[in-house]
Amino acid sequence: MNALLAQFLAEAADLLAQVDEGLLQLEREPGDPALVNEVFRVAHTFKGSSGLFAFPELTRLTHAAEDLLDAVRGGGLSLDSGMTDDLLASFDLIRGWLAHVTTHERLPSSAAGDAARLITKLRAPLGGEKAQDEAAAVVHVARRVVPAWLDHFDQRWLTEASTWLRTTSSRMRFLRYTPDQGCFFRAEDPLHLVSEIPAVDRVDVVTPDSWPPEFDAYACLIGFVVATRAGVGEIDYLFRYVGDQIEVVELDGEAIRRHLTGEPPTATPHDPELVADAQAVLAGALRCLTLGDTISGTRLSATAHAVGAAARALGEPVDAAEADPPELREIVTRLLGDAAPTEAEVPPRPAIEMPADKPDRAHADDPGGQVGTKILKVDQEKVDHLMELVGELNVAKNGLPFLADAAEEEFGSRVLSRRIRDQHAGLHRIAEDLQAAVMDVRMLPLSVAFNRFPRLVRDLGRRLGKSVELTVHGEDTMADKDVIEALGDPLVHLVRNSLDHGVETPAERLASGKPPTARITLAAVADGDAVTVEIGDDGRGVDPDRVKRKAYQKGLISEDELETLGEADAVDLVFRPGFSTAEQVSDLSGRGVGMDAVRAGVAKLGGTVTMKSEPGRGTSTTLRLPLSMAVTQVMVVSVAGQRFGVPVDLVQENIRVPAAEMSRMLHSEVVVLRGEVVPVIDLARVLEMPWTPDPDSDRAILVVSLGDRRAGLLVERFHREVDVLLKPMEGLLAYAGEFAGTALLGDGLVLLVLNVKEVLGLADRVS
Repeated sequence: MNALLAQFLAEAADLLAQVDEGLLQLEREPGDPALVNEVFRVAHTFKGSSGLFAFPELTRLTHAAEDLLDAVRGGGLSLDSGMTDDLLASFDLIRGWLAHVTTHERLPSSAAGDAARLITKLRAPLGGEKAQDEAAAVVHVARRVVPAWLDHFDQRWLTEASTWLRTTSSRMRFLRYTPDQGCFFRAEDPLHLVSEIPAVDRVDVVTPDSWPPEFDAYACLIGFVVATRAGVGEIDYLFRYVGDQIEVVELDGEAIRRHLTGEPPTATPHDPELVADAQAVLAGALRCLTLGDTISGTRLSATAHAVGAAARALGEPVDAAEADPPELREIVTRLLGDAAPTEAEVPPRPAIEMPADKPDRAHADDPGGQVGTKILKVDQEKVDHLMELVGELNVAKNGLPFLADAAEEEFGSRVLSRRIRDQHAGLHRIAEDLQAAVMDVRMLPLSVAFNRFPRLVRDLGRRLGKSVELTVHGEDTMADKDVIEALGDPLVHLVRNSLDHGVETPAERLASGKPPTARITLAAVADGDAVTVEIGDDGRGVDPDRVKRKAYQKGLISEDELETLGEADAVDLVFRPGFSTAEQVSDLSGRGVGMDAVRAGVAKLGGTVTMKSEPGRGTSTTLRLPLSMAVTQVMVVSVAGQRFGVPVDLVQENIRVPAAEMSRMLHSEVVVLRGEVVPVIDLARVLEMPWTPDPDSDRAILVVSLGDRRAGLLVERFHREVDVLLKPMEGLLAYAGEFAGTALLGDGLVLLVLNVKEVLGLADRVS
């Protein structure tokens, strides 16, 4: 992929996210001029960047959106919900296009049709889709209508050009470029643009008739006339940002000769092509003049020159150069006579692709630079590879304690063993610092995951006929990029569930004494080595009795559970697979997979989900997730000679209890810790391993906590805590849910890391 295109795609996602956020905020605060300017600036920057590539549909669509925002910025229009919908739909379409470009390096085949439909909607508040396009097209004077500015060329050179053009069937393109006086302040370089025109035969400078008494060095007062053999499409592409400042005419040798000799190019029955050309220019000029006050001074001057050239071609010379819009419109109407202006179509401006051997050139389109923190953008795969190397370093570091033990036990060298341990301590400190530094690089704010929800809440709220306000807190809280990426789908399920099931319609809320606008809260906070995300609403809440009845009807609970389940356990039923309270299946809910997918997705991340609800007051769902999924700290234990790892964040303590202090309750052994009864699970029995503890020895118990549940794992021996790079289970053991993954230890052995939730579930089934 072209390096410039790759950079554009990397920056485009941020620009589109800024546009979405700005439009949603602008819809809430329509009178904020600073906000309008900010959204316009971002859209303008995006349009400028997109113009560097051969994506004409993308540039045209962005230009239409920019024109609408510019009209809002200028006070000519007030942004309403319909306009916001059209703008958001346009940038959504562009986002989809860019995903296609990322894979195929071109726009999809349907881009032209999709863009045309949205451009029509965006242009409607401005007076129609074609108005601006025709205003730009009118300056492309038809190929045999000779403009008066042709006299700015050297007459001797024009004579020579006319002579050799008449010996061939070729035509030449003549260009007049009149830069805006303030072009330098928009980072435009007229001389550079002229120098970029390919196949140039002649360039002459056009100076003003009279120079101002006080010369302004920062005002551009000159213009250019250029003769070139380049195609009109190439000229259009080069001047795509200043299209209202150019006029292009395509002439053959005979048309130039008539102009030099003063012969009027009168329309005759033998010259119908000239008549059609002139009428096309006049019809385009008439439609351009319907824009009224929105025509710039440069555009009006170009239109007047085009009208004068067309009039001379029809044998009715008129002085249109100094006419104002009403006078010019009257002249055009008179010259057209009975010709219907809507039937004389202006030739379309062809879109071309840059030649493959011609390098893309950056265009300084946005002068609003800003100095800030230096940021180096790095490919995500490089950061992932660096994280893998950190994991390998941890594995190598963890091998040093084994080497120290071998030095003392096998070779009897306590001094060597101590030196190895000293080296391990220093390497451990460096590895931890390196790991923390790489983790910082991988850390992203939760706003990356939260940014999609203002748009989601707005669109679904309108679709469901509900007035909803989203409040976001703690979006600056940091978490590992893998956690944030995986968090997206569970959050979408929860927010959609709140919108569909939790939040009432405005009428229902007013009837229950609530304000008509519901509130959904999305909050995040760092909690030690974890991050907590809470999604809450002030809707109708969860009715425990209704949930229990639905679960019983679907066969998810027994009749005994229907009678005995408490409110908290009843609310927890919404996470059961296949459960739904929706009466009908829709594209939003009703299939019974949403909340189950939330719990499964969060559990896969090593997190937990809890829900609290109060009927009539609302519902709150809390997700607790680890800050990182890359490097995991585990406690190593062994059972029946096999070592296992348990995530340290789930471990409360490790204890040794005399066998005599163990008790039995129902089908399980228990131990009393500080007045609390803790069930003890025989890990060997759960994992079906042949091991029986010595009845006279102390019991080694690892106390773990998962949510509200606390249990002890009976193991053979405790080892050390180690940092490991956790790999997912693959191959024959991929089905084994009791294992969260594998890791390589320093002595080269593979460590199986337990999935504590599944282990506790297996223990319940075994007992």
